[in-house]
Amino acid sequence: MPFYESNLVAGLQWGNEGKSQIVDFLLHSADVVARFQGCSNDVRTLSSNGVTYDFSYLPSGFSIPGLKTLICGGVTLDLERFVTELEIARTNGFLKSNLIVSKACHLILDHHKKLDVLDGRAFSHAQNRTLDDMGLGYCCADKYRRVGIRVSDLLDKDTLYKKIERTLHFKNIVFERLHGEKGLDPAQQCEKYWNFGKKLAPYIGDSEAVLRDAFRSNLRILFEGTDGTMHDVDAGPYPYVLPLSSVSGSAFLSFGGPQRMPLRVIGVAKAYSVCGGSGPFIAEERGAVAPFIRNRGREFSKITGQPHRIGWLDLPALKYAINRNGADVLALTNLGVLTGIDEIKICIGYRVAGKDYFEYDITPEEMAAAEPLYRIFPGWREEISDRVHFYDLPQQAQQYVRYIEETMDKPVLCVGVGSNWGETLFNIR
Repeated sequence: MPFYESNLVAGLQWGNEGKSQIVDFLLHSADVVARFQGCSNDVRTLSSNGVTYDFSYLPSGFSIPGLKTLICGGVTLDLERFVTELEIARTNGFLKSNLIVSKACHLILDHHKKLDVLDGRAFSHAQNRTLDDMGLGYCCADKYRRVGIRVSDLLDKDTLYKKIERTLHFKNIVFERLHGEKGLDPAQQCEKYWNFGKKLAPYIGDSEAVLRDAFRSNLRILFEGTDGTMHDVDAGPYPYVLPLSSVSGSAFLSFGGPQRMPLRVIGVAKAYSVCGGSGPFIAEERGAVAPFIRNRGREFSKITGQPHRIGWLDLPALKYAINRNGADVLALTNLGVLTGIDEIKICIGYRVAGKDYFEYDITPEEMAAAEPLYRIFPGWREEISDRVHFYDLPQQAQQYVRYIEETMDKPVLCVGVGSNWGETLFNIR
């Protein structure tokens, strides 16, 4: 497999596409790894001496000695959770990379989480859409109202106190008068986060400048983000989206780099679809095949444990995501999960009020009423997780992959033959 100087890995579905499998393969050809967006809605598992540890914020490759790992300004940091991750990584000897955290990262603090919980009680979390009491929505709202608190504010205690005091003056009115809850004490909050900030301070720097220098020095950069295109605040079916951008272009906004640089965008999609939230999911499977795929693919949220919704591969949505990200090649993961299904469906279009659509150009309201148009492919029975070459796969599996290549007009770079780490065929030609 030829390596480009720099690669960007983007999710083309509703998140949970298996992006980390591709990132892990590319890590050892990179000089710099840049986490360009996201929050704590991603989990990476690291095992050591029979013990597993989950990390949400540390960039991939943080355990590789000497590798530059960056958290850019587009990442929204749960400060308490991130400092806990740092301490776990340091204590266990995992943190070996040169980690730099951008001063521009906005911080998720206690008042964001408290508002999230209270609104969830009032409106239900399905309507609240603030991501499981994590405070992301309220942090992002403060960011765009220009009253947010950032990593840079952790460097001066007076500045931190003034900003927390100003914020809680208004938030406490909401807590007390609207929800009948006790407000938060500004001095206690300042002391708490000042102490967390002191632990973070050794890693705070200008990650954006490091990235720009890396470009000028022709270093190999690997960009990684979280979630997928269909949850992007602008590209996804609004309002069933997250309050962040998850498409490839947000990488350049995150650090201010040149968009004309030589960069390969690798779009990642599963051989089927999964969705962890509410909203339109046109190709959703509600029959017995859904739990079969869910159990074989272990399609449960690592954060909440809730089962993911299962659907067939949606080609109009996939084509749309390819275009929104400018994807050069595709990575198809979890193909082996489909082993044992007699008939495998691919959604090729939608029917809305008697009219057929073959592009992803319908409104969220139309999506809710849309019926999928399917093409049926024969399945296969052989387990394929031990195959070492694409041409070792059953003909039906090869046909499935080739059809995706032809209809998307993009080469498939690699195929995941199982749901476990490392069960991926690269150089499939």
